[in-house]
Amino acid sequence: MSLVVDVLLMLIPFILGIMLLIIFRLKADTVGVVIFVSIILLAIFYFKTDWKVSLLASLAGIIKSFPISLMVLTSILMMTYMEKTGALAKIVVSFKKIGGGNKAFQIMIINLALGTFLVSIGATPVTMLPPILAAMGYSSFAAVALPAIGYDPLCTYALLAVPASFFADFMGITLTASGIAFSYYMPLITTGIGLGMLWLAGGRKLLFSKDGLTFSLIGGLTAGCSAIVSNQLGIVTLTGVIAGIVTALALIFVAKLKKIKIIDSKVLTEKEKETDRSMSLVRALSPWLILIVFVSVTNLIPTIFNYLKNEISLPITLQGSQINTSPFSHAYFWVLIATLGSIPFLGWKKTQLKETLKVWSKRSVRPVFAAAIFFAIAFVMINSGRQSYPSNWSAVADSSTNMIKVLSEASAIGFGKFYPLIVPFIGLFGGFISGSETSAIAMFTSYHQQTAMTLGISALAVGTANGIGGGLASVLSPAKIQNAAAVIDKVGIEGEVIKKTAPIAILMTLSVAVICNSWANNYPWWLWILSFIALLLALGGIAGILILFDKRKKKKSEKVTKENKKQKS
Repeated sequence: MSLVVDVLLMLIPFILGIMLLIIFRLKADTVGVVIFVSIILLAIFYFKTDWKVSLLASLAGIIKSFPISLMVLTSILMMTYMEKTGALAKIVVSFKKIGGGNKAFQIMIINLALGTFLVSIGATPVTMLPPILAAMGYSSFAAVALPAIGYDPLCTYALLAVPASFFADFMGITLTASGIAFSYYMPLITTGIGLGMLWLAGGRKLLFSKDGLTFSLIGGLTAGCSAIVSNQLGIVTLTGVIAGIVTALALIFVAKLKKIKIIDSKVLTEKEKETDRSMSLVRALSPWLILIVFVSVTNLIPTIFNYLKNEISLPITLQGSQINTSPFSHAYFWVLIATLGSIPFLGWKKTQLKETLKVWSKRSVRPVFAAAIFFAIAFVMINSGRQSYPSNWSAVADSSTNMIKVLSEASAIGFGKFYPLIVPFIGLFGGFISGSETSAIAMFTSYHQQTAMTLGISALAVGTANGIGGGLASVLSPAKIQNAAAVIDKVGIEGEVIKKTAPIAILMTLSVAVICNSWANNYPWWLWILSFIALLLALGGIAGILILFDKRKKKKSEKVTKENKKQKS
């Protein structure tokens, strides 16, 4: 009974967080503060944690968040500077010319290929792509939903693979091992998301159109397989960049075979044509090109990478526990350098620089704080029950009053060997709450690791499945959906978007659950096949129900339209 009470008490802050997000529509950072205060009070007064340990654990979590929180900080600076110098407008206009009117091709190359590439180097598809799609004639719903779901599959490799890098540090494995483990999930997920995007944009008509299945299957499989190859070669940090480029090339090749126009300047207005002539595309892309060069050199040459990561680690010590920051090996440092390096190409104007800093200071505070606060929550949970300072802030406390151990024990008892089936849904929940895959990894990796050890199953399999689930939550995150809606002045459609995208996210999470269960339990080949047959049957049944529901909805709409016409006549 005590175990049940313990678990319920731990769930209350997160349930409260969901209510604040959905019902009261509070921002992610505000919700994070509420959850943090609730968890820290619970840790001190119920789980008998020394208050000084709790506060220092929070600080350790914030320091550990630097790869993601400072990346958010510097990437917002880069994007703001590109916006104020006109480079972003040039890129947007260039994107708008893509496709020649073929919707299936446009959707896949803009939202999957370019979306993956953009989020990999620190840009934000949910704020960049909606205006482009809206200008191209897509509905407000499609303009918001497609960019949000498009980069979901390879979210693990976003921000130059920050989530995969953080997971590697958390698990005590190499970045290559982390990247490879995540990549095994990719082909199925990218293909499923590709099909899902076309379903969202045009229903059965677009999905099963002449080009729909071709472009979605080729785009999805190419992106997923590119991720596997990149990680097998050890190019983890550039996975999203490579996958985005290779996927775009594959789609263009197929479009050429189908004689589809790749670039069409006729879609531009006169004002957009002026913007297109204002600067060269290479100049507009200079911050990203510089970034790719720096990141390639510092990550692909082992001697340089090891020197920056291990020799210049710049550790921070908290009560004897050392936390290596290694800033020169993380992407956020090179995003800053690339931004500064692009100034000679994009402009030195005092007004541009001043406006950039002004807008950046307003935009960055809340998302950076939101990224950090969920790491603080995770580290309070990890170190709950401690009465003295640990030698390693990332290690789970050896105490019966530790939150992670309590959750682990309850999960092992409740689910047994089938525990891997719920892991990606826990990640989905974490990503929904925090709006970040990295935060979901921070909050629940230790919990999954402990449970896997208790059950004698693969900790790597369940840990990566948790991260994938957190990435799939991007299309459900109120904060991200709201940002996408805001840039096209359609705030208020978030509920409609989440309602329609949720089934796709849940179906893909279910697919991850089947893979995770088979992998974690080391199933023989025939059990893998049976598991996938069961998955396909389940997905087929659900798809049938959705199609039937869609048909009934259309018939009802047609009936109402006919009745209205009769009344008018």
